[in-house]
Amino acid sequence: MSRKNDSSIKGNAGAPWSATPTEQRAYRSLQSRLSQIARFCVRVQSAFIDLTRFSHLIQSSSPELNEILCRARIRTDIGDHLPTLFAESLSLQPRLIVELGVCSGESTFVFERVARLSGARCVSVDIEDSSRVSQDRQWLFVQSDDLKFAKEFPAWCRQNGLPTEIDILFIDTSHFFEHTVQEIEHFFPLLAPVAKVIFHDTNQRRIYFRKDGSMGVGWNNRGVIAALERYFNKSFNEKEDFIDLVDGWLIRHYAKCSGFTILTRIAFKSNG
Repeated sequence: MSRKNDSSIKGNAGAPWSATPTEQRAYRSLQSRLSQIARFCVRVQSAFIDLTRFSHLIQSSSPELNEILCRARIRTDIGDHLPTLFAESLSLQPRLIVELGVCSGESTFVFERVARLSGARCVSVDIEDSSRVSQDRQWLFVQSDDLKFAKEFPAWCRQNGLPTEIDILFIDTSHFFEHTVQEIEHFFPLLAPVAKVIFHDTNQRRIYFRKDGSMGVGWNNRGVIAALERYFNKSFNEKEDFIDLVDGWLIRHYAKCSGFTILTRIAFKSNG
């Protein structure tokens, strides 16, 4: 389940009308040219920001966090969220991290350092061979369809000497509604009583903005946030940052940089 990035643009498969093959080819050609123009405008805008703004790199006493802060300066569709991903994951002191979707390894880079500091094991799953993304000893890669792997997960964990409950679940795969719904159905029962589930691409736009004002080219799709709306049986405005508390889940959403949504399962104290 590979992640989409700025160079992987999801366009329409064909013309939105009943068209002849010639008209369909012309439509796809137009879509391709518009994408090229959009990418060029994005590069120009980013270069202008670099020329007119100067930002100091915040230094941390933690070497691991410094590495992540440096990585986050690279403009990707998830770069803005890497420090948040680190802080949210480390705060739970996890034993087991499961990452669905690897691609170029941006989130894997963060989870390596979380695992190093917390003593956790990190399991990454992707249908593509991403086994060379990391050489960290705490990292395990599984090349598989994630829904198929979910069915085998408890037995697989026991065979590999791992905890069978997931503390941190990160989902960044196909971004399609039905697939995300199934991921929730398959993996949420595998979560620990206190756990966090983190979704990327919960505010996908053809043109998205980062915190520094720069733009990126993506694709219009509400698949992930719509799956969360179905699970919680309520509507969300993914275009704005928000905090909500629904059915024992604390939900924090960040709209920038394609959207980033963190679900924290709260273990409320009994009044008895």
